[in-house]
Amino acid sequence: MSLRSLIPMARMTTRASTATPRIASMTQLRFNSTAVPSTPPASLNEGEKHLYSKLFEKFQPTKLVVEDISGGCGSMYQVEVVSSAFKDLNMVKQHRLVNETLKEEIKGMHGIRLTTKASA
Repeated sequence: MSLRSLIPMARMTTRASTATPRIASMTQLRFNSTAVPSTPPASLNEGEKHLYSKLFEKFQPTKLVVEDISGGCGSMYQVEVVSSAFKDLNMVKQHRLVNETLKEEIKGMHGIRLTTKASA
């Protein structure tokens, strides 16, 4: 099999893989319309629950995801917040609000990965 014969297969694979995220994101949008519980889910560890509670109290989000991505030691978190509090704010200002809310917690972290969005 030559390299030239593999190129069309690679193109087909690329096209197929780009269609899947669109479907997933549309499904995700439907789920975002449900209310976020004020109490952290039981599946979260203590650090995740603490961040969840602080962010929920401050932003009353329509979507809130907090995940310890450091392997459980609490040094790196991935946080997604969708809230009406971010309306008319650019991404930098949205992130500053979250950073200010978690100022003390961030001091003890290696890093935080933020995704923010204004709810519709």
